[in-house]
Amino acid sequence: RRYPAAPRLAPRAPAPPCPSDSSWGLGEERVWKRMTDLLELQNRLRKDPPGYIDEFRLQYAHFKSALEVFQLNPKGQDTKNFSRLVRFLAHVIPCYKKEPESRDFAPRLIQLLEKQYEVLSKDVRALATQALMQLSNRGIVSRFDVMPVFFKLFRCQDKTLRTAIFSHLVNDVSKLNRKSRDHKLNSKLQAFFLSMLKDSHPMAVKKSLDVIIEIWSRKLWNDGRVVNAVADMAFSKIPKVKAAALRFFLGVHDNREDNKKKALIPESVQMKNLYLQNSSITNVRRRKKRLRKMERAKKAIKRSHMEEEGSAFKSLAALDLLYDPQAFADRLFSQLRSSTDAFELRLLMMNVISRLIGAHRLLVLNFYPFIQKYLHSGQTSITKILAYLAQASHSLVPPEELAPLIRSLADNFVSDRSSPEVMAVGLNAIREVCARCPLALEADLLQDLTQYKKSKSKGVMMAARSLIAAFREVDPSKLSRKDRGKDASIRMDKNETHEYAGVDRKDAKDNEVLQELMREGDRGAKDAAAPAKQKRKSFGGVRFLTAKDFRKMKTMKEMQSRKRKRGDAKEVEAEEEEASDVENPTGIEIESGDEEADNDMGEGMDAKKSSEGGDKDEDTDNDEDDEDDFEFEDEKYIAEEGVEIDEDAIVGYRPRKKMNKEERRATIKAGRDNIQKKWAMRNPSGTTNREKLKNKPFMLSKYSKKTSKKKNMTSFEQQKAHTKHVKHLKKSSKKNLKSMRGKA
Repeated sequence: RRYPAAPRLAPRAPAPPCPSDSSWGLGEERVWKRMTDLLELQNRLRKDPPGYIDEFRLQYAHFKSALEVFQLNPKGQDTKNFSRLVRFLAHVIPCYKKEPESRDFAPRLIQLLEKQYEVLSKDVRALATQALMQLSNRGIVSRFDVMPVFFKLFRCQDKTLRTAIFSHLVNDVSKLNRKSRDHKLNSKLQAFFLSMLKDSHPMAVKKSLDVIIEIWSRKLWNDGRVVNAVADMAFSKIPKVKAAALRFFLGVHDNREDNKKKALIPESVQMKNLYLQNSSITNVRRRKKRLRKMERAKKAIKRSHMEEEGSAFKSLAALDLLYDPQAFADRLFSQLRSSTDAFELRLLMMNVISRLIGAHRLLVLNFYPFIQKYLHSGQTSITKILAYLAQASHSLVPPEELAPLIRSLADNFVSDRSSPEVMAVGLNAIREVCARCPLALEADLLQDLTQYKKSKSKGVMMAARSLIAAFREVDPSKLSRKDRGKDASIRMDKNETHEYAGVDRKDAKDNEVLQELMREGDRGAKDAAAPAKQKRKSFGGVRFLTAKDFRKMKTMKEMQSRKRKRGDAKEVEAEEEEASDVENPTGIEIESGDEEADNDMGEGMDAKKSSEGGDKDEDTDNDEDDEDDFEFEDEKYIAEEGVEIDEDAIVGYRPRKKMNKEERRATIKAGRDNIQKKWAMRNPSGTTNREKLKNKPFMLSKYSKKTSKKKNMTSFEQQKAHTKHVKHLKKSSKKNLKSMRGKA
């Protein structure tokens, strides 16, 4: 039986050609639909760039037409299509670096951002900036073409965009200097970055300065060119820029609270935690891998602690790299005198000037009368101002310039009508200033101030005693005889007194070491016979010091300090004999009672001298003072010039205030949290099962399966378990012996 033939259908139109349809394994219609999805096209294009070059060119033509429409109405509602095309091309263009479309894409985006960055919506502007960052990182576009646009975008009122650009610029410079330093490229980048500081927009200048300071803090650009460019910004008319530049010289590279210097966990604790975390690994393959990770973690811990230790010297290095510190200090002080800025900004200026004066031993004599008007107890931030005064004091400042300030401190702070806290602050400030310039304080005023060593207030008593300890080191001749101590008296007999602009004891020791080096051999006479390398070290019979000599100087100074610390018995005896010869030149032995009488006579003479000067010392003959004369004999006060003085050094001892109930609860809760944190630091990997068994309740362990099994064991089972235990012990002892022999 034959069936009629079915009618023929018209042929279906073929799908548009696709170069790799067969590779997809899908129907032709479905393939064409998937091609419209840009994400799918991006994925396929990355896998096979030559096969999809036509699609890439088609999408780029679509981008150009969409860009022309978008430029006519940048505030339009429909920006999704344009954003998708920009994102797609930014990811795909690195696959077609040699194509002309790749070289044309970045200039179009740069032109769009330069002309219409203020009009663009927030999302489109961020997307275009991100696309330029990607192309710059891949090397498609030069960083010198992109950076002007980025610095221009700092003007936008968009904080997230400014933060992204800031991090990109800093990371880009750090990438360049990661493996090696290209000095030519770095100098070119520096010139461009420093030129951006002359921008007219305040926000652009502030962010440009932040970028430069961040690069400095990462130790990438540590030269004088950067430091002196930042110094010029300290005279800017923009308050925020001026504050950032001043904080740079004080070592505060970021004024945000969350980026303050955080206390690190001690290195020993970190190392211990590292060993505990990796101690339970027995598998050989895992062990080797973990040991490599452990070595990397060790290096990271050591590096972080080294960076933390070295961060204190950043500000000092910045101050040292100034071309003309005296001119900078004078100019900054003249700006301070006529400034109408906020008081916090003026405090910053005072701080920088005082640090400059102390570090470089400058003479800015008008600075001291300027500070004198702030020296009263009701002044805000008075402890900071007193610290700045102490920082600005050094041995080259004329004593007559500091004497009025010391007198006003004594009158306004150290008096019976002032509170104990104010008196302690005044005494501590006088101590800090006089430790650096002891001639500024008169002997009569000093002896009046030392009478507060018997004060009932602990803060005042400690401040007065620290003042005595400071003068024992710098100028003991101004102290009364009972306050000098043994060492200071011996130095006075050897005429080791302080003079204005004289040589310090530290400098004298360095000179002694230098002379000792010079005595080792004079190479000036051997110049003719010496080789060429030695000839360079001397000229005209004068020997020049080399790096080897400076290393030798360092070792000699260390040896001398060790000898002093040991306090050899022979040296001590020799000093005692010299002191006895000075005190008793006749050689006749004096009894202890006669010695006390001699002391009393000396105190009487001191009292007579002070009464002639107008200030009578009424307590010099009291027996109570003689009992506590050498109570703080061993305390030594050493003051260094050019070092930052903390506010706590001026405040001194603070008595503990009585807490109310809520404060006590808060401290108890904080203590509990600290205990938990400490326990977590000691045991980072938790507790073992054996440790958990120790804390198991007795009733649970009593009725457990393990104990019940032990109770019901027969004698044969007990004997079998015992032999097994002994065998295990022997096996473990053999292992221990082998490991000990291997180590030996």
